[in-house]
Amino acid sequence: MKGMFGLSEPEVKIVVDVLIKLGVSALLGGLVGWEREVHGRPAGIRTHMLLIIGVVLFTEASKYFAHSEASRVAAQVVVGVGFLGAGTIIRTGGEIRGLTTAASIWATAGIGMAVSLGGAFMAIAVLAAVLALFTLIVVDVLEHRFLHTKQPKGMRLKIDDQNQAFALLEHLSAQHDVQIRSVEVVQSAPDVVLDLEVRGATQGLLEKVLAHQGVRSAAWHNH
Repeated sequence: MKGMFGLSEPEVKIVVDVLIKLGVSALLGGLVGWEREVHGRPAGIRTHMLLIIGVVLFTEASKYFAHSEASRVAAQVVVGVGFLGAGTIIRTGGEIRGLTTAASIWATAGIGMAVSLGGAFMAIAVLAAVLALFTLIVVDVLEHRFLHTKQPKGMRLKIDDQNQAFALLEHLSAQHDVQIRSVEVVQSAPDVVLDLEVRGATQGLLEKVLAHQGVRSAAWHNH
């Protein structure tokens, strides 16, 4: 008996099953991507949704290959996701950004594979998505509250002259969530080079310093 699009009843069941998996995976991937989008990260809702949809499609299609071919498809999906995640990593001076987004892409791919397996793994995929959101939202808050404020970081910056250096230090000291623990003058002429020990909310601080008048370079370094 032929159903929609001339498909047989078993084929219609396959289509419905895959569509349900695609819908569930798109929802879960969209939730993870939403958190990244809210924080202005390079991979947001659409990227995570398209990624997880692609993973489910590849995994579903691989079920109809020979066993050895199916495992090769799964392995290539993992490799492809790794390249996509690497594209979200940005290095600015001594600071590396985007690792969390790359990890969220990796985790989302795993969630997609779990959805594709169906059955008990569907529930596991939902729980994994909840755990990923917990990690991105709750653990992020705890990390910034209890770790970032306790671990000082070293910053080396080059600035045009002493007056601009004093203005920058005064500006940083006025920030309630940033503390300057020590200042070492490495070079005073022709440019001023300073080593700072900074404690507090250091995420995004490097970009703010680089935007300050007179700053020629700034980078995190081991202090």
